[in-house]
Amino acid sequence: MQTIVINNQKGGVGKTMLAVHLAWFLAESDARVLFVDLDGQGNGSSVLSAERQAYPAADLFEANASIAIEGEPGITVLSRDTRLHIIELAQVPVMLRHFATLNPHFDYCVIDTPPNWGARNFAAMAVCDFLLSPIELKDFAIEGVGQLLQSILAVQEKGRGGRKINFLGLVASRFNSHSPRERTNLEALVSKIGTKMMFPGVITARDGYEQAMSDRKPVWAIKSSGATVAAAEMRKILGEVRKRVVAAAEKETA
Repeated sequence: MQTIVINNQKGGVGKTMLAVHLAWFLAESDARVLFVDLDGQGNGSSVLSAERQAYPAADLFEANASIAIEGEPGITVLSRDTRLHIIELAQVPVMLRHFATLNPHFDYCVIDTPPNWGARNFAAMAVCDFLLSPIELKDFAIEGVGQLLQSILAVQEKGRGGRKINFLGLVASRFNSHSPRERTNLEALVSKIGTKMMFPGVITARDGYEQAMSDRKPVWAIKSSGATVAAAEMRKILGEVRKRVVAAAEKETA
């Protein structure tokens, strides 16, 4: 199972929108996709409510919980419940053990994370194979990039025994292409961290994405001219994600 974590320690950057679209995209080829909603807001659980439901994601952190599950083609959801808000760092080792038992049953796992740093983000990064971080190009959002990178280093040292996280990069999200300020911020960010840290492509602010989340369906399933443009943009990004994940997996087994 290849685990892809969508993380940015700031709200309102489009994490859930990207996470659910990634799950839909991966499931198109009849892959067995596990979606784990660790975000207490539960928007991912709501959007994917029509998919196969297993048990609450908080069960992963409970030592006595039964988490056995057989993967099936399509999306299986571990949904949000109120216990997520009281998860503590002491419960992370339990999550790591439970999560390991799921590996043989799924091809991919997509984890949506909360906007604030804590035990759930630590656990998600500890089990992830790939990390993708959507980021808005507002002034204060960019300031959080350093904090994110520091968190990655901390989890690699304290939660992964030095094993590096495969960081796919930062992807500009909800980008206003008509804003000179945001274009300037994008140029400044690339200059600061380099092109290797930036994921190719941007997710532009479009009504089609909002409609997709409201309708609980992928943007490429919506019939409108605006959604068509958004669909092409999103599928290009998701296709690159899958390409990199598959290439890394093949390299490991070669």
